Amino acid sequence: MEKFRNYVGLVLCLCIVTTVSTAQRKVETVAEKVMLFIDGAQVTRTKRVDIPAGNSALLFTGLSPYLDARSMQVSAKGKLTITNVNLQYNFLDSVAVGRKQEQLQQTLKKIEKQQEERKAALAVVKAGQEGLKNNCTIGGKSNALTMATVREATAYFTERMKALTAEELTIGGQLEELSGRHRQVSRELAQVKGKDLKRTGEILVGIHAPAACTVTFTLSYYVKNAGWFPSYDIRSESLTEPLSITYKANIFQHTGEAWKNVALSLSSSSPSTGNVAPRLLPYRLNYGWAAPVYRDEMNGNNVSGIVSDAITHEPLIGATVKIPGTTIGCATDVDGRYSLTMPEGQHRLEFAYIGYTSRTVDVRSNTLHVVLDPDTQSLEEVVVAGHGSPRKVRKNTLALMSTAPVEEVVAEEEAGSIPIEVEQTRQPTGYEFGIKMPYTVLSDNKPIVAEIGRYELPVSYVYRCTPKIDKDAFLMAQVTDWSKLNLLEGEANIYFEGTFIGKSVLDVNTAGDTLSFSLGRDRQIAVQRTKEHEYTSRKLMGAMQTQTIGWKISVRNNRPQAVDLTLYDQLPVSANSSITVTAEEVSGGKVDGDTGIVTWPLTLQPGEQRDLILRYKVKYPKDRRLEVE
Repeated sequence: MEKFRNYVGLVLCLCIVTTVSTAQRKVETVAEKVMLFIDGAQVTRTKRVDIPAGNSALLFTGLSPYLDARSMQVSAKGKLTITNVNLQYNFLDSVAVGRKQEQLQQTLKKIEKQQEERKAALAVVKAGQEGLKNNCTIGGKSNALTMATVREATAYFTERMKALTAEELTIGGQLEELSGRHRQVSRELAQVKGKDLKRTGEILVGIHAPAACTVTFTLSYYVKNAGWFPSYDIRSESLTEPLSITYKANIFQHTGEAWKNVALSLSSSSPSTGNVAPRLLPYRLNYGWAAPVYRDEMNGNNVSGIVSDAITHEPLIGATVKIPGTTIGCATDVDGRYSLTMPEGQHRLEFAYIGYTSRTVDVRSNTLHVVLDPDTQSLEEVVVAGHGSPRKVRKNTLALMSTAPVEEVVAEEEAGSIPIEVEQTRQPTGYEFGIKMPYTVLSDNKPIVAEIGRYELPVSYVYRCTPKIDKDAFLMAQVTDWSKLNLLEGEANIYFEGTFIGKSVLDVNTAGDTLSFSLGRDRQIAVQRTKEHEYTSRKLMGAMQTQTIGWKISVRNNRPQAVDLTLYDQLPVSANSSITVTAEEVSGGKVDGDTGIVTWPLTLQPGEQRDLILRYKVKYPKDRRLEVE
């Protein structure tokens, strides 16, 4: 602590140009405009300032310590010259923190002294109890005892033992209370020790003015530890009704700045993502060179776990969990738990929380628990306040887009709320969602969920099943003309027929003209895949052997209405000229010659059952071993 006190008032400077030797005048600014990216934010501040003639310097204070120096832009409207711009990090006075630490340490010593006193008192009580037990014999060999004496001695022993026992219980309760206070003060002391160094960003601007003037300064910079990610509520009341999609923005920041009543916009861009286009290197094959190694796939694509403090092991509420380089993310609940659906090809998660060092972890199983280390240079926490309140409306006009108008969604009286009015525009590298009302986001890291769109879309429903992998049929929603909604990839809560059925991923990156996503399993579509031994055989003929493999796929529609179902299976594909594969029976299925995938598009009436046969023959040299299933 003494070390930190010696550095009170120390300012570390990152100089962009030469430093200013003139007196500095502090200027406080207010954030007016924030462009929130998937990862990070661009903050714009303005301030009108009176400038004297000659050389002077302005120190713009109270900025985020996570400000990126390379992104700084300072401009002024007026007759003056900006001679230099410097970014500084001001380590705040730690005396107050030191005083708090000393107070807690004194309190801790006082509690420990009380504990010792109570323990000493408890030892006296126990000694008294032991003395009574050791001296409970009444009289001696030469003494004749009367009943009155016995009664008197017994009564004294009983009453004294009761008093000592009561005192023991009282002292025990006091020690327990003191122990609880000791733990609480110890935790507070540990927190204070972790906040010794708190810093803010400052921008020092050198100015030369030929004459006194009043000038409006504009500061713009990129800051980390902020962002947003989309999520969706997807509802389907029946297979005959339109699909409802609620578009939500999950906003968070712990920059150390308070953004109060700013002009807030959300961008689908991410400046922190690498912007250098990749370049392919030669792919060379040769005998003896190692083949590519691929990770084992998880059992499904859902990852869940608990995010906790590395020291106290207490759960962290509202920690941000994101897939790096994507817009998919979530936040931990009151127990520190999270659950996230991973798209194919994604194997890493990023964990962040205010006051803690962020971590990026490889996902190797369906359960991933993560601990975060406290950041000793973290900022103080600030309470977050959100905007908006539910209100009843008859009609809601959603945001207008630059590409096409969005249709109105009529809300029922009992709906209770409407989305925030948002203007969506297409940018050269993504989309921008401008919130048409002053918005407040304080430095808290707790996601603020803002509903920015609500749509009803025509949809077609089909079932998809791959019984070789999973015997359940999945209900798939197929939406056309979806691109005008400017959707981003993200997690979706799925509601079907008024019931929450789970989570899915809205993967718009792989979608074409039709956006297809899963609404979950439907076990009213029964599918079985069994090996048919009557079709399975092995024969030897000359130098070759032939294996015949047969599978029976049975599917039944137990729904009260007809359904469209696409079944998928596969034939093996030969990768060697000495191996031949011949399809003998596919029950009308369509075979892709390149991949071997067999597709059966079926329409099943209520209660209808269909049996399909997949049978193929594999021929290869009898002196070679080949795994065939």
